[in-house]
Amino acid sequence: MINNVTGIILAGGKSSRIGVNKALLKIGLTGLLLIPGVAQASCGEEIIPLNIYENISLYSLIAGFVLVFAAIFQEKKKIKLGLGMAAVLPFLVWGYVNFLVDYDKIRKTIFNYNAQAEATLANIAEAQERYQSEQGNFITDLKVLESHLAGAHGMDECVKIVELNASFGHWSAVAQHYSSPDTVRWDSTSGSSLKKG
Repeated sequence: MINNVTGIILAGGKSSRIGVNKALLKIGLTGLLLIPGVAQASCGEEIIPLNIYENISLYSLIAGFVLVFAAIFQEKKKIKLGLGMAAVLPFLVWGYVNFLVDYDKIRKTIFNYNAQAEATLANIAEAQERYQSEQGNFITDLKVLESHLAGAHGMDECVKIVELNASFGHWSAVAQHYSSPDTVRWDSTSGSSLKKG
């Protein structure tokens, strides 16, 4: 139990503008107390790329058949039995990947994560257009861009900007939700790469 608590300050985020961990800030002569897990945003469970499931399915099927054929051509009964029993595991893995994994749910979750990345890119697009109309060029530095988005809450803490390119008349950016295996690209001339539906 904590005694003599005057108040609680929620200090979430990456501390990019303040420059130091907010939990370590001093107020008067005392520091802030950070309780792990309290008021921290969850970015969701990390999603395994779908091609990993396809590879697991393929290789487990190959391994299963290799073990079955090895058992068929083996003359010693104990080894034949061992190979036959070992073949069961790859087929169980194949069955799990093909019949028990909910691919529709995974695709929807990935799409939702990617939509969050796209929303951040849309906010960046708005900030870039505003800055370009005021200054005559686009922002090339990610830290400067983040400061222009800070007031509008345009940087989702679950989204990282992987790439930012800008020239005089064109800019592009790539973002990725921390839990998504995909990236979303935004180009100033064509918009988002995220496919709807």
